[in-house]
Amino acid sequence: MAQKSAALSDEEFVFGYLSEYLDETLPNDQRKRFEDVVQRLKMDSLATDYGIRRGRLQIEAQRLYLDEKHMHDIHDLVEDDAARANHEAHDIDDVGRSELVGNAFRFVILIGFLALMIFGAIKFFGPEKKAPFKALDSLIYEAIVMAEDAEGRLDFPTDKLSELNSYFKRYPELGFTPKDMREPGGDWELNGGTVIDYEVAKIMAVQFAGKNSREKLYLFLWDGKLEQLPKSEPGNFQGLVYQTYASDKWNIVAWQAAPGVTGMMVGHRGAKELAELAFKVVGL
Repeated sequence: MAQKSAALSDEEFVFGYLSEYLDETLPNDQRKRFEDVVQRLKMDSLATDYGIRRGRLQIEAQRLYLDEKHMHDIHDLVEDDAARANHEAHDIDDVGRSELVGNAFRFVILIGFLALMIFGAIKFFGPEKKAPFKALDSLIYEAIVMAEDAEGRLDFPTDKLSELNSYFKRYPELGFTPKDMREPGGDWELNGGTVIDYEVAKIMAVQFAGKNSREKLYLFLWDGKLEQLPKSEPGNFQGLVYQTYASDKWNIVAWQAAPGVTGMMVGHRGAKELAELAFKVVGL
């Protein structure tokens, strides 16, 4: 890959290896060149913008998922259960009459058993699996959508934080035990909250709004670890250690809100002010 990348211009190199850079599979020397080119050409928001659009694509693709019931309904349009059972019974008889097919079947079972053992060993002894979804990309997209249509996205609109805390604690199978949130104070007031239910995780989402403006602020909490997010510039506010990210319109700070629980604050304020708000609302 080093020989091929050396023949590319700076812009061709950035666009050609953007995906590998986001997935952290780029070798160290190529990664350094990528970051130097991005800084020199003032393309700092390129990686984040690309990640946001990739997150949108992943979210829309998840909505096309067909569960077992839908697959069964589609199958019934071609063949009902009775006809399918007759065909399956006939196939089983054919297998029983053929010694060759029987031997092949036993061989497949043996291979499947060995594969299952290997998979179990890899899963048990292998490295920790990363987040099954791109949290940074997906949750920035959610903030954009909520800002455009808050009423349609907030399942529990309220201006009382005690009611919202109770709602999240009663929510079934959230995946973690949420902390009691505190008032952010200052120019902010609570609009409400919701739980974003992905196929792979449930995300606790809270919306605040400026008392004298239309500015929005979003808090997200989910079952995960901070190291599953891309590495970025670290910061520290009174012991709250956070990572900072940015897109063309939003600033983001993420931190380990509790063991096994990741928090993310998304808004238009600077990173230090977002970290201060995170400290006030969630704490250490």
